[in-house]
Amino acid sequence: MTKIPASVIVVTRNAEETIEDCLSSIQRNNPAEIIVVDGNSSDRTVEIAKKYTERIYSDEGIGLTYARQLGAEQATQEYICYVDADVVLPPGTLATMLQEFKASQYISMRAQKAAGKISTYWERAAEEHIQIMVSRGDTLGLATCLLKRETILEYPFDPRFPRADDIDLKRRLSRDGYKFGVSSAVAYHYHRDDLKGFVKQRFVNGRGKAQFIWKYRLLDPRMWTPLTTVYMLGFSLIKGKPNLIPYFLLGGITETAGMIKGFLEMIRENPGKRKIPTVNERL
Repeated sequence: MTKIPASVIVVTRNAEETIEDCLSSIQRNNPAEIIVVDGNSSDRTVEIAKKYTERIYSDEGIGLTYARQLGAEQATQEYICYVDADVVLPPGTLATMLQEFKASQYISMRAQKAAGKISTYWERAAEEHIQIMVSRGDTLGLATCLLKRETILEYPFDPRFPRADDIDLKRRLSRDGYKFGVSSAVAYHYHRDDLKGFVKQRFVNGRGKAQFIWKYRLLDPRMWTPLTTVYMLGFSLIKGKPNLIPYFLLGGITETAGMIKGFLEMIRENPGKRKIPTVNERL
């Protein structure tokens, strides 16, 4: 069977619970190569990954944005596809995405996201929130995203801001007039399934937003979580979705706390003046 001319890049860190299902599903999609970039995992992530690929690298503890850039630099194919370590690709997903991407004028093509399982309130609410965001239009989304390798080489990730990679890349591409496609293919995303995981993820998201705002000195109200939380609470009431109120309220409070933490880090570290060697400088 002819290999699909794409390098699938999976960034991992302590993902032993999901990495086997993720990599086996990628293998069934028959890409030319699978690349894993690990963030100094302390569990069995790397051991499991070795069953599916020899192309395993370390991000040296620098973080997600560096890891994604490293994966692109090491790729040998014209196309690359980022896949999160908690995503499962049904058979044919990669082929469909590539076919639709080649036939489009988009700079990227992402798969639609569906919940891998829904067993808690937080999973149900997260899935409903995703569907709301999808209906609102043009997004990048790197959970399962196909691009040309040359795009990431021309628009490299900024490792000084390790938690704002997707929104930062989207801003730079949008500024140059590019649009982002959504495939008919569906990828299954296994959400963090409990309250603790939800709070942790929203806190991290808040820190990422703070880094993004700091980098661009943005006053855009869509980036300020306290304002968007009020909007989404009103949206929930107007659209008859009161079940989402706890989700948006707790998520907003936690993300705001993450933003405060992120801004304090920016003030203390001043990453705009920090020099981190690029991937090419380290290779």
